[in-house]
Amino acid sequence: MTQPSVHQLFRRLETVGKGAYGSVHRGIHLPTGNIVALKIINLDTADDDVEAIQREVALLTQLRDAPNVTKYYGCFLDGPRVWIAMEFAQGGSVRTLMQSSRDGVLEERFIVIITREVLVGLVYLHRSAIIHRDIKAANILVTATGKVIICDFGVSALSATTTSKRNTLMGTPNWMAPEVAQPTPIYDSKADIWSLGIVVYEMAKGAPPHSDLRDAIKVMQLIAKVKPPRLAEGDGSKDMRDFVSHCLRESPNDRLSADELAKTKWIKSASKVNVSVLRELILKYDAWIQNGGSRASLAGPLDWEDEENRE
Repeated sequence: MTQPSVHQLFRRLETVGKGAYGSVHRGIHLPTGNIVALKIINLDTADDDVEAIQREVALLTQLRDAPNVTKYYGCFLDGPRVWIAMEFAQGGSVRTLMQSSRDGVLEERFIVIITREVLVGLVYLHRSAIIHRDIKAANILVTATGKVIICDFGVSALSATTTSKRNTLMGTPNWMAPEVAQPTPIYDSKADIWSLGIVVYEMAKGAPPHSDLRDAIKVMQLIAKVKPPRLAEGDGSKDMRDFVSHCLRESPNDRLSADELAKTKWIKSASKVNVSVLRELILKYDAWIQNGGSRASLAGPLDWEDEENRE
């Protein structure tokens, strides 16, 4: 019996973003009518890394039941193109939602919920010996119900063992841990913990450290040699500032693990708050767009191609 073609299964709607390895579209799964995200990659394009695409599909397949990670529905060939069908996040990325807030800064009550939910995903990934390697606000999505999901596994690494160290330069400079920004990077899952600390900083300040620099090499040199960034007294509660300092320690061994961070005072303070409060951010963003807000007004540093899943 002939398998249905991708065009019999899905209808591509509007483009909602462009990522490192192709365009992302809102789509419909025709048999059910469900809305999905369709990542479409042209394998004929010279700058597309087929290995990275294969790695992303393999990891997404392995992570089908992972909490707070993009749900993967399947991969389909369409001539020279690959269609990857995934969960659609109506709210778009946290980076996108930050645009409608004053100076791009989120309220701490939202920051703690987003961080708590990202930690759920990271605990699962790290226990599965997977390093995401590109945790940033642009790679954290919010669904229409307020569910938080980690996306973009194009640069993720599956470690041979939980103790193995990676030595490949991957990620986005501003969010890189010092050990990743070194000329010869050697790192493990604690690199994701540093990036998470930078994400909290990013949500609290409107941008990550060194966001005024457009030179990736200079950013990496700075990260490798300057003291870890810190939130100042006016940048939120002491518990949030302590949380960031637990993540942003120069030595990976001194950073708390995702498991340990989930038990910190700051995260536990929000243990009973439902993710549905994040719908406020989506409504605020939608109202801002309708009132003439521009999606281009808060482009991320060294991150201009990472708008994800925004309708």
